[in-house]
Amino acid sequence: MKIKNLALINFRNHQDLKINFDDNTTMITGDNGSGKSTILESIYILSVGRLRTSKYDRDLIQYDKDFCTVRANIQTKEDDLEMELQIIKSEKFDNASTKKAKINKVVKSIQYFTGVFNSVLFSPSDIQLITGSPSERRKYVDNILSQIDLEYKRSLNNYLQAIRQRNKLLENINKGFGGQNEIGFYTDQILNHGKAIQEKRLKMFEDIGPIVSKYGKDLNNKKTDLKINYRKNEISEERLNEYKSREIAAMTTLLGPHRDDFEILFDGHDISNFGSRGEQRSCVLSLKIAEMEFIEKKKGDKPVLLLDDIFSELDGKHQEAVTNCIENNQTILTSTSTPNFLQDRELEVIKL
Repeated sequence: MKIKNLALINFRNHQDLKINFDDNTTMITGDNGSGKSTILESIYILSVGRLRTSKYDRDLIQYDKDFCTVRANIQTKEDDLEMELQIIKSEKFDNASTKKAKINKVVKSIQYFTGVFNSVLFSPSDIQLITGSPSERRKYVDNILSQIDLEYKRSLNNYLQAIRQRNKLLENINKGFGGQNEIGFYTDQILNHGKAIQEKRLKMFEDIGPIVSKYGKDLNNKKTDLKINYRKNEISEERLNEYKSREIAAMTTLLGPHRDDFEILFDGHDISNFGSRGEQRSCVLSLKIAEMEFIEKKKGDKPVLLLDDIFSELDGKHQEAVTNCIENNQTILTSTSTPNFLQDRELEVIKL
């Protein structure tokens, strides 16, 4: 899978930008604040439809504009595609926006748009996958599975909608406004969709676990024991009945995939609490390589690799691992200057 070119309109600090990419490796250089990272983010949003680091889609639009557009020509194993995603500010509500997606100028729902093009983004902020909140890790898992599994996207959308409705009913019941007769319907919804979500998450962790473990040894030493554990917040009719009074008091649903998490154990210890910065970076790199291999296995095509100024924090062994990834995937990377270990490679260099 390859991205041939990119056009941005009013996307963050790029008012009108056009770029062509090399089939192998393209490096984007420029001063801090020139918008290097923004280019990678705009490519990644074509894969997943949103950014984990942005609270609102509207934040991607230049502050004085009403919309932004990301357009790219994509080459997959089967087709050449023109993909376009537009985000439009709401005139009525602050922080609200709508999305319009097209493939080959034909309007598509976001559900069918995301996942057509696959990419993996690796940036320094990914350390939050280790040190950040469970919500960061859930978004990460959702972004991977939403790229490869339409049924997962449907279940997730339906589940989150049912959770919002059920939470509103729990609030009404708490305040004495009724809702007891309706809550059973939404309980059934979250049970059905929640179980489907957790089954697919469990399968993903089973698939990537051995890969994470392998690269944990390759990037550290052969005795390193690196494991990833899925911490499922079990949802069942029995547990929901058990928690019902607590949920009414809290006015929110306390069980289910929206409370899931995962942890990485480095030699038996939770890396978020006991690992050094170097060990944590090693775990993130292992996780990202596993993500790439998982997507390729499921889609039968290599995802595009997006590397956002990560080289200053990598030692020699980690640089070698990244180099191997670059050799196997179309790669677009950003840096203020060419990293030493890449200076002998043929690179298409774009200066902002």
